[in-house]
Amino acid sequence: MPALNSLATKLYDRTHTYCEMVHFVHIYVIEPHPMSPDPSPYSGSVWPGSYSTKRQPKTYCERVANALDVEPLLTGYQRLLIDDLRPNGPDNPLWCTYGTNPNCAYLIAMDGTIDKVQLWVDTTDMETAIKDLLVRTKAIPTNSILSIITLLIGFTFFIRISNQ
Repeated sequence: MPALNSLATKLYDRTHTYCEMVHFVHIYVIEPHPMSPDPSPYSGSVWPGSYSTKRQPKTYCERVANALDVEPLLTGYQRLLIDDLRPNGPDNPLWCTYGTNPNCAYLIAMDGTIDKVQLWVDTTDMETAIKDLLVRTKAIPTNSILSIITLLIGFTFFIRISNQ
């Protein structure tokens, strides 16, 4: 999980900078490169990486167990939630709704409009977008929430910002 560890480290400083206005929430989703013999959702074939340490969860309980293994990487003001996984229901609704890229990011304003899209998360560029949105919306510290979503190494990453 080097990619997640690297991203979590980069986000750590930003979580402290924006903790009064921004909530960082990771959503554990489908594994992009599960261990063999499970196929990658992107290729349909076995495509493990050197960092692949998990099989593709078949149940929600397995997904929860995987997520709990990586939760310690999320330090500071970062939170962890888990995308749904049901055998006869809507699997991976968040991942399917916001795009199936493994490391994309979306900055979503309080009114629900997507303010910034990244096909591959760039924390420096996203921080610039956050600052711009905070200025435009005159955001102030509160418990209300705005979202940024990033799909990464089996995660979706939300940043929520308040304007009231």
